[in-house]
Amino acid sequence: MEETYVIGIDYGTDSVRALLANASTGEIAADSVFNYPRWSKQAYCAPAESRFRQHPQDYLDGLCGVIGNVLAARPELAPQVKAIAVDTTASTPCLVDRKGTPLALRPEYAENPDAMFVLWKDHTAHREAEEITALCARSGINYARHSGNHYSSECFWAKGLHLLRGSEQLRRDAYALVELCDWIPAVLTGADDPSAMHVSHCAAGSKQMWAEEWGGFPPEEFFEEIDPILLPIVRNISKTNHTCDRVAGRIAPEWAARFGLPADVVVGVGNIDAHAGAVGAGIGCGTVVLNLGTSACYMALMPSEEMNGRLVEGIFGQVDDSIVPGMVGFEAGLSAFGDVYAWFKELLCWPLKQVLARSELLDAQTRQQLVAECSERILGRLTQEAERLVIREDSPLATDWLNGRRNPYPAPGLAGTVTGLRLSTTAPEIYYAFAEATAFATKAILDHLAANGVVIEKLTGIGGISQKSPFVMQLLADVTGRKISVIDCKQACAMGSVVYASIIAGRYGSVEEAQRALCNFPSRVYAPAAERYPLLMQRYERYKALGQTRQR
Repeated sequence: MEETYVIGIDYGTDSVRALLANASTGEIAADSVFNYPRWSKQAYCAPAESRFRQHPQDYLDGLCGVIGNVLAARPELAPQVKAIAVDTTASTPCLVDRKGTPLALRPEYAENPDAMFVLWKDHTAHREAEEITALCARSGINYARHSGNHYSSECFWAKGLHLLRGSEQLRRDAYALVELCDWIPAVLTGADDPSAMHVSHCAAGSKQMWAEEWGGFPPEEFFEEIDPILLPIVRNISKTNHTCDRVAGRIAPEWAARFGLPADVVVGVGNIDAHAGAVGAGIGCGTVVLNLGTSACYMALMPSEEMNGRLVEGIFGQVDDSIVPGMVGFEAGLSAFGDVYAWFKELLCWPLKQVLARSELLDAQTRQQLVAECSERILGRLTQEAERLVIREDSPLATDWLNGRRNPYPAPGLAGTVTGLRLSTTAPEIYYAFAEATAFATKAILDHLAANGVVIEKLTGIGGISQKSPFVMQLLADVTGRKISVIDCKQACAMGSVVYASIIAGRYGSVEEAQRALCNFPSRVYAPAAERYPLLMQRYERYKALGQTRQR
């Protein structure tokens, strides 16, 4: 009997990845990674303004690249591919025209950041988010109740409003606002009507204030009170959405011909990358999946009947049928995780790039090689020294909110701090303090979920940090006082898309059935060091006090 193969595609912050997998065994036949060329140069970004934009051409080039590469590696399997599923960062929306084409793909907008996709971590819509939050609080229905009673600048409507307010030309040419996780399936299926797209329930419920209890999106009157310029967008986007185990459509003939795929390949409804990662890691009730990358997303599930409509105050996303259909999906996390470490690395690299790289004592090639070598090694060396430190209660203490606080209790205006500095303080001590702060933030979220009835029996780590940094993982275990299993799967998000692709291919009837067959990964377990816990908890109390002080 001919085997069924599927392709799972994961759009992350820095790159897009694809897996060509056997739908019966989960065996990976080929994989591919494509780094976004414009993003790698930080084109169209302004970090000082919290502006992070990605050009749609990077996404299209990546799509062609990864599908082409996995099929080129195993061309004999192309006729056996039955389904493709996609996950992406979210909320990462873009203004599009009547045909669903991102405005940045039109010549007049090719270099305009506001016509591009607004990456999840873009916080330029801070003011708009506060306006939406305030209106939710005084409305008869609190439309932000599924996002912790706070609408984030990381989310769909705040970002769209910010873009529209910035340009009369954009207001004239924009027909709709579309999430990246909805646009990629639309591209693959040739869907060109934004109002009829098969859009993601996960994204709509978690990022767009869509809920069955108030009939979908908030009413037009709500958006009109925020700003009437939103009304055309509200009227032109799809009003229905679908869970990720549903088919968005068949692959468009031009895409099938380009890659030699069968004409009957089905494409799934898009998903959020962190949600897909949780599925790929085998999430079930009682397991919290820690997706540790540039940011951190923590996913949990509870049976809908046990929650019975009850919401956990201060948690970012709580949506029926998200992550896994039939369950309440919880999404919490940190707006900056790996980004905190990357920031500190760049801080220490400043003299290398600004002084050593311009030195006349060395030839240009030697200078470049030295800068590259030091930049590559610096975090590894910091980690080695941080692991040797003897931490005291009064050692330097940091807070992790370099991109605001997402959970618990969102506070996007918070900034990171470091206290307790002395003339003797070393770089490894500061590095340790920030790593510890990300662990403290993790504990605050987990404790808050548990205190509000979310069952936590097991922690599973996925994402780049979990694979690359035993130091961080051990610190997380020590601070939370819980064992953490890190699965041996470098592409858990793409694996989650493989799970959903296998379902829509007809191989399985549910997420749970597909997980049992496909998600059996060996793991490494980090056990907490009990002797460190009392000291860490003393420092944790100081960390919490700093957070309360900063909000006053």
